[in-house]
Amino acid sequence: MQLTLLKGYPDLIGRRQAFVGYGAGPASYSQTTGDVLAGPGYDKYYDIVNDTPQDPTGTYFAKARPSAVGPRATWSLHWFVVSTGAEVGNAVNLSTYSLQVGGNMGAY
Repeated sequence: MQLTLLKGYPDLIGRRQAFVGYGAGPASYSQTTGDVLAGPGYDKYYDIVNDTPQDPTGTYFAKARPSAVGPRATWSLHWFVVSTGAEVGNAVNLSTYSLQVGGNMGAY
């Protein structure tokens, strides 16, 4: 998911930055990789991504998952169906659904 940051973000909190952005889901979802988050610019790394943003239709929510524990992890969103709690199946087109995502990040 390519994030588009909302006006006013990133916002400095000491030496770290808070972010809030939005983006559309993938055209072909993969349960293995999830929906990898890509932010604007380079040398920005997510410290934490908040869980369970829900799309405006109330159909899907997402859980954030890091690639590792520690600095410079990559983050992906794993999409789930609200009504069943089941993860979205492989190859499902989520490009017409959007999520708003927030968390903390910084530059290295």
